[in-house]
Amino acid sequence: MRLFNNFFLALLTITMLIFSETIAYSFEPLGTTGKIAGKVTDENGSPLPGATLKVENTQMGAVSDAAGDYVIINVPVGKYSVKCSYLGYDPVLQTDVNISADVTTTVDFRLKETGGIKTEEVLVIAKRNTLSPDQSGKIIGTEFIETTGIRGIENIASKTAGVVQDEDGAHINIRGGRDNETAVIIDGILTTNPLDGNSTAYVSNNLLQELAVLTGGFSAEYGNVLSGVINVTTKSGSDKYSGIIEVLSDGVYDRLLNTNSQGYNIYSVNLGGPLIPTKKLGNFLNFYGGVERNFLQVHNPSWIADQLDLSSGNTLPGFLNKRWSGNGKLNADFSTINKKLLLRFVGGVNISRTDRRLWVQSYMRHNWNRNPQILEDNDQFYGKITHQFSNKVFYELQFNYFKTESIQQDPLLIDNLFWYGDPDHVPLLEFPGGRIGFDKYGMFALENRINNFYEKQQTQYYEGSFNILTQLKHNEIKLGGNYRYHTIRLFQISPIVLAQFKAQFPDSLDSPYFREYVDNLVNTNYFGYTFSGASGVTLDLANDDSKLSEGSVDGAKHPVVASLYLQDKIEFQDFTLNAGLRFDYLDPASWRIKDINNAVRFGDPNAFDIEDVDLESDPTYAVSPRLGFSFPVTERTIFHAQFGKFIQMPNLELLYNGYGNMRYWINIGGFAGTFGNPNLKPEKTTSYEIGVKQQFGDKLSVDLTAFYKETEDLIGIKRYIQEPSSIQVYANQDYGTIRGVDLAIDFRRTSRVAFSIAYSLSFASGTGSDPNSSSIAHWLGDELPKFTNLLDYDQRHTGTLNLDYRFGKTDVPKGFWGAVLSRLGLNLLYSFNSGRPYSKKDPAVDPLASTGSGATLKSSINGAFGPWNHRLDMKLDKTVSVWRLDFNFYIWVINALNTRLVNDVWPGSGDPGDAGYLATQQGINRANAFDTDTDPTTSAEEFRKLYGLRTMEIDNYGPPRQIRFGIKMNF
Repeated sequence: MRLFNNFFLALLTITMLIFSETIAYSFEPLGTTGKIAGKVTDENGSPLPGATLKVENTQMGAVSDAAGDYVIINVPVGKYSVKCSYLGYDPVLQTDVNISADVTTTVDFRLKETGGIKTEEVLVIAKRNTLSPDQSGKIIGTEFIETTGIRGIENIASKTAGVVQDEDGAHINIRGGRDNETAVIIDGILTTNPLDGNSTAYVSNNLLQELAVLTGGFSAEYGNVLSGVINVTTKSGSDKYSGIIEVLSDGVYDRLLNTNSQGYNIYSVNLGGPLIPTKKLGNFLNFYGGVERNFLQVHNPSWIADQLDLSSGNTLPGFLNKRWSGNGKLNADFSTINKKLLLRFVGGVNISRTDRRLWVQSYMRHNWNRNPQILEDNDQFYGKITHQFSNKVFYELQFNYFKTESIQQDPLLIDNLFWYGDPDHVPLLEFPGGRIGFDKYGMFALENRINNFYEKQQTQYYEGSFNILTQLKHNEIKLGGNYRYHTIRLFQISPIVLAQFKAQFPDSLDSPYFREYVDNLVNTNYFGYTFSGASGVTLDLANDDSKLSEGSVDGAKHPVVASLYLQDKIEFQDFTLNAGLRFDYLDPASWRIKDINNAVRFGDPNAFDIEDVDLESDPTYAVSPRLGFSFPVTERTIFHAQFGKFIQMPNLELLYNGYGNMRYWINIGGFAGTFGNPNLKPEKTTSYEIGVKQQFGDKLSVDLTAFYKETEDLIGIKRYIQEPSSIQVYANQDYGTIRGVDLAIDFRRTSRVAFSIAYSLSFASGTGSDPNSSSIAHWLGDELPKFTNLLDYDQRHTGTLNLDYRFGKTDVPKGFWGAVLSRLGLNLLYSFNSGRPYSKKDPAVDPLASTGSGATLKSSINGAFGPWNHRLDMKLDKTVSVWRLDFNFYIWVINALNTRLVNDVWPGSGDPGDAGYLATQQGINRANAFDTDTDPTTSAEEFRKLYGLRTMEIDNYGPPRQIRFGIKMNF
């Protein structure tokens, strides 16, 4: 670890010295700026050297060289006007020049000679190039976000070719990658929780400026990600105040149209402008930010909800989601007060507070108020400095602090862990350490049954990053890296038995005996926290896992992640080449088992003890090259191809396990689930793609890309058979292949109409869909042979069609109908997908029983397919102006045709709401057994009814029709 720190600091220092004469730093290392480049010529096409290029209302600009070429680097994402002036020629102003992250926007100028010094300015409306040869994916602007009504970063990104999303919106997979293989970046800041790979980003739609969805071939500056990047740019402030207030709810139509409200309510307030309201200081120091409140009575609405015979109607009781989120940026541009000081500072914050419930199907009739509660707090603060030495050199520096904490608990007992099994706090409970059971059919939990699980986890890190960029003629060279230091804590316990201990030994709660008792509980696993009967769960402030000893509590984990990359982007008029090399490093900084094949080898030969542990684990690293190029085949046809090695460090939760928990399970035997493994290596993907981008006129563009990916060292479960107990750990053992074709068609608005089409044909196969794919087999004591099958998220056909028809202010008839149609728009979003694969099983084995998962296969693994899905969303909106305010009224209809959207099916029947068990002889016999004289209160009919309700799993469906009404005020 110390060796790497010294190496890294030395390399950073040398790099800074080497580049100090030619390069400067920048602060937004993950793509928050773009570049303007082009050529200045006269009417005959001859180059004009020495022409002045200026980005209006900024200090950015350039001078054309001897060939008439110019480049303006480090341009923040947004829309600009660029002016070109040359002595003896009419100046030209090009407006609506759109800049996207990591994209070179070409703006050419052809000047007309006038022969005089005093000239008139020529105004030209720039045409945004819809072809982006540097990237594979799509740039989504505010027009699509506003017109479709889709809310949420990942939901918006899912309408891109190559992206697959499940029907309840919980997961996305890019080009056959696993759930955790997508990085979400907000204003250059990675928002992924390194513990589980999920994004912590909650950003209001009204704050979004642009989404760049990269589905493959991204350059070396994007690291630690295998499949895709969603690079989000939020709005920035200016010298004028502006803002948006929005209210969205489905409760209005519940009363007016007698529809079933899902309790969907969103309130959003956004404001931006100068921090000091003067013209000069307003451009120097300004801000933009917002707060959004989500109050969802139903976390994930389900199409089946109105068939569940619930008193709540179409809603699902005890399944709410409440969230506050806030995001903001502070910008300071020092060039506005000193033209020679091209220095920019950006500070930002992303925070959220969530209170949501999990859904337990067996709780829905009598015990829904005990659905587990999850509390999540996410905090991210960052600061960025960009300093531009010259028109072709700048550097970036960045600091980032990230903290996320989550708790899963009973919503009434919360963190009072001794109450979970205490009759004094759990009504109807008969004895300490007991648990309330189910109804007489074993289908639904009775009131006050406690979910026997409590978890608390906290992850935080400090990160420093740097980037260096220089434009040398046709070469854009970037060098950068980062260093991240983590602190990770975890506590998991099944707390009901604690009440029994307290009742038997009330004076021993602070004794070593109690600590030993906790360590030996079946489902207790912790590090970075302590636990005692007096104080409950507390932080372990010692943070010391370097002095591990028998009976001790693990300290917090402090893994280190670091990287370096070098990228060269070479841009000629007829050829673009991207070449990069990346180095990624992970030091788990944790103890490990010395010999995983014989865990008790070094100490007591009959027990796992401290002698079997190494106090340090070896770091791991990987090098990944990237190469991509594009060239024009004709004036409007571009061919592109890319090759890359991509790596991703394992989720940190897969590296660690509490020492006491592992010692307990190894020594007593039995199935203990899967242990963390600090010896995990990076997961790897080798990706190839070729494609053609075709422009038809100025309006229509078509992008067709074929891709092939090979994955290896993916994480799965490996079993080590040994005495006294076999153990299973996470290991690099899964692999797969993904291939497919992506098609994207975009038609820019013409005569009020704009449309886009995204379609993907893909084939995803491998040995495991996620790290826990083989957990059931290991629980049953089986070893799965390693051969490829279709992955769970293999979706052969995925497509969307977005059609938008919109009137402007003036292209309407005069009179009453003109006033009605002015600024009126209708958006139709149709999406479809083929069914996902599943493994067909024998329906005669009850899938609700503990052995149900081990039913005999009736097909190959994932050898059957679920049904196709078709969904139509629509949005009708109208904008009116009152004084200086714009009011936008809209109706947003989800699943307008109320089609049944299938997310998953029962493996015994292939149906989402019927397990198929009751139709088998075993199911018939079981039902008939309740028609007995022994208990006249039971009946086969009642059993079949309750069993049917129990198997109508809400997660097997997408949303029903939902009608939402919104008002948005812009000023």
